[in-house]
Amino acid sequence: MRRLIKILGINVLIFLLLSSCSINQYTTTQYSPDQIAKAIITAQDSISELQRLLPIDEYYLEYLTDIYNIEADAVKDGAIYYFSGMKADEIAVFLIDDTSKVKSVKDALVTYKERRTEAFMGYAPEQAAILENSVVIAHGNYVALLICEDPQKAESVFLACFSDNPPEIKEDTVPTVPDISDNSENDPIDTPDVTDIEPEPPDEPELPEETIDDVYDPDSIIQAWHSGDMSGLSSKNRSILEACIDIINTNIHEDMTDYEKELTIHDWIIEWTGYDDEAKNNAPDAKPDPDNDNPYGTIFSKKSICYGYTSTFQLFMDLLGIECISVYGIAEHSGNEHAWNMVRIDGEWYCVDVTWNDPSGEDQSYSKKHKYLNVTSEFMRETGHNWDESTTPTADSGKLFFE
Repeated sequence: MRRLIKILGINVLIFLLLSSCSINQYTTTQYSPDQIAKAIITAQDSISELQRLLPIDEYYLEYLTDIYNIEADAVKDGAIYYFSGMKADEIAVFLIDDTSKVKSVKDALVTYKERRTEAFMGYAPEQAAILENSVVIAHGNYVALLICEDPQKAESVFLACFSDNPPEIKEDTVPTVPDISDNSENDPIDTPDVTDIEPEPPDEPELPEETIDDVYDPDSIIQAWHSGDMSGLSSKNRSILEACIDIINTNIHEDMTDYEKELTIHDWIIEWTGYDDEAKNNAPDAKPDPDNDNPYGTIFSKKSICYGYTSTFQLFMDLLGIECISVYGIAEHSGNEHAWNMVRIDGEWYCVDVTWNDPSGEDQSYSKKHKYLNVTSEFMRETGHNWDESTTPTADSGKLFFE
């Protein structure tokens, strides 16, 4: 019996020693962070073309410290693959200099993931869902950010890089953009397929010369509309009014009700413009349209952020004599500033969020793009809109929308 116990004890000791060796073995890898990232990316069934940043790249350090909020001296080596636009896909792998710093790096990446998720809420729900399901994982002195459609597979590949059977690295299959500064002038420009309204586009005027004083001025535009005298308008504001006149003359008819006019303009804006992807672009050469917050950007560049959607809708309602106000609040998901409208139809107030009715990257049914059209204040609260309600009327008449 004693001999049996002794043998068992020796076997247990051997097992523990082997386990210890195995643990040590599996916290190291023969692969560099870049090779691990490549293995993860090539294992994905679907992933966007990504920009690559390595420590030798000029923008790497800025991305590490300013975008991820990671201290530079905490990272010994790393690789960042990110999408420079309105898509969530992003893979980053870092070798941490000291084990004591692993947690702080992981926490920084978790915070970034949460912040990025919130930024996409409302504007690109499909991408926000990818971010919500994404993974930040630490193993040994390595930390990885895995934002992709299949984060479980990405995590499995990451861990496999520390095993006896690491995944094969296929260098030539990683979908990356060759050069971050390579912007081809010959790429075709996608134009929205206008199906329901089919508005005639306004003539493309010469872009006015930029001056300090040539800013969007809705009051002067409305005054010129009523007086018929455009002589006092700046070049930019004259261009906006002339375009609005063409759009109204093409799409609005005298026998329309205020609701029909509102719906037509709402749908025209959604079909004509799109959210300015560059506004959420992490690339160093990101170029948000300078007028994406006003009707000039909406009409002529077809690029808007929430202020652009809101101010364009507001201007058209003012020109058509439909009572409307702009509401400036906060998107609860992100804590970021957000804007929408309230419109008065047949004596009743309704809320309208044109921006969130036009989420980026989604195929929309006719009814889906009217989710935030003519809804109640309560509905807006329930869907993450926060604002000072003491400064606005209350919309409590139910939803006004007819398919």
